Amino acid sequence: MGIDIEESAIFLTAVDLKKYSRGSSSYKGVEAEAFVTYGVDSPSCFEGAERGKFGTINVAVIVDEPLSDVGLLDLFRTVSEVKGMIMSLGGPMCYSSSYVGTPSDATMVASPFGGERFAGSATDVGISASLAVLRALSEQIRNAPVDEHTAKTLGFKDIDEVVKLAVRAYRKAPIPFLSELDAEEEIKEEIDSILKDPNLRIIIRSARLAESFLSFGLLPGIEAEEYSSDSSGIIADEVMGKAIAEYLNGFKGLLAYYWIDRIKEGDKDLEDLSGLPLMTDDVVGAIVGGVLSRIYDKYSRK
Repeated sequence: MGIDIEESAIFLTAVDLKKYSRGSSSYKGVEAEAFVTYGVDSPSCFEGAERGKFGTINVAVIVDEPLSDVGLLDLFRTVSEVKGMIMSLGGPMCYSSSYVGTPSDATMVASPFGGERFAGSATDVGISASLAVLRALSEQIRNAPVDEHTAKTLGFKDIDEVVKLAVRAYRKAPIPFLSELDAEEEIKEEIDSILKDPNLRIIIRSARLAESFLSFGLLPGIEAEEYSSDSSGIIADEVMGKAIAEYLNGFKGLLAYYWIDRIKEGDKDLEDLSGLPLMTDDVVGAIVGGVLSRIYDKYSRK
């Protein structure tokens, strides 16, 4: 392309470049722009990253404040902190925790050369750059398909994993004249329908964020071992599951959630559900129970 690689910053990505996002900010006269390409199929997790998947989040930030080399390093720190915060709050999630990026993320900061040495989050240039990164990254997260974002929030590859769990639960109490194939279509339609409700997605996200700080031992008074051992002293997972089930289908949804919660232990068909983390198994169990109870309701009326 005729680019002088000695004078240029070059990013590599498998993401469609047409889907990049741009965020800009002007704070107290300091202008900042951020450009982001967003591929999140291979998250960096404490459980280990999945190999063989493409995924890179590239972030380029340009400010008009003249910075020294030390100032650029400080800006790089600020941008990295903000990017990690945004991804942990709103991006996909690992098995039992948030993640801050992929194994191959890249970040660049640029400015005119000058004497300013400070670009942290309390400086005008740091604030302007942070707002630009927030706007560019949040656009990528907001524009993700709802089913994809929800699946990745739950730590799944796609929403079909939840559908398959519901189908296996359906086998325990099938409707006599509804085949498993037809039931699967009904389940897909119900899940698509409930995920259109932002309130449900907020509850799901809240539960998974709670999963993160519990798994890292970040809640005063509760050790990480209490979380990992599913201590009987932690009932927030059941409270969250109860709230979701009742929200989806009232008392019938609640009964179906209790049914799923009871049969999942020791059942080979539902071992993927019982093997989920503390909060997530109740969230998914409540979704499965709520969806199935809505289908049972529908056919009982027929």
